[in-house]
Amino acid sequence: MKAVKVLETNILYASDVIYWLDGSSAAQEADMRRLSDAVVLQLDTRPADLQFLHTPGKTALWRRSAGKTVQGAPSEADKLRPAEAAYTIAGSVADSQSRYIPRRFAVQAGNAAGHSLVLYPTPFGTKLGRGGGLRGTLRFTGSNAPAVWALLTLTVNLGVGGNLICRAQADANGDFIIAMHRLPPLPEGVTEYNATLSIAASAAASAALPVDPADLQPMLLGAINANSFAAALALTLVPGDLSLIRSFNRDHLAVQPN
Repeated sequence: MKAVKVLETNILYASDVIYWLDGSSAAQEADMRRLSDAVVLQLDTRPADLQFLHTPGKTALWRRSAGKTVQGAPSEADKLRPAEAAYTIAGSVADSQSRYIPRRFAVQAGNAAGHSLVLYPTPFGTKLGRGGGLRGTLRFTGSNAPAVWALLTLTVNLGVGGNLICRAQADANGDFIIAMHRLPPLPEGVTEYNATLSIAASAAASAALPVDPADLQPMLLGAINANSFAAALALTLVPGDLSLIRSFNRDHLAVQPN
């Protein structure tokens, strides 16, 4: 067989990677599953030579300026990725199927550090299992404006099993569904689980502009059975139920600054 002579080789180096995670799938990022479809990025800060490759749950980044051409076949030294100065990419990410809440983000990329960013299902994209869930609409007291993009954290006391944490994010209308996929059946002799619900939101948030969930601030929630507010709303849960929660004498769950 005649040998093929390599005249030159183009080498491209991976710069970094972003993993897009489903925030409803686990309490900790290390345990969250990746999104099953590719995302759509709109960036307002990025190097001019930045390139992307979107695959389900992952976006690979590389720089055109970091590539090089070598004569003949590359050596092992040629294949080594050179050190890279960190650079900022910032903008918004969305799911083209509207199954996840869009969000803002900013990361310092480069040198293949790797980044994980969390998205939460929309009410439309939320799948309920045997554990059941909670649903409702968030509105600020006084203005009655929806608490758009608010992040909700449900902490369920499982007794000797510790705590189960479920999170969800409200949409542009302030609507939310918290799926309790991992809620186990009630132990024998127990009729309900005790739980608390807390929230982080922004009164300045606009339905037209996604937010970075890290920028949201803790807020107070209106109690269900009394005209009062608390940082953690006490609830009781029964696995399998889909419960509508509302504040006392309201058709929504009331929110006010802490």
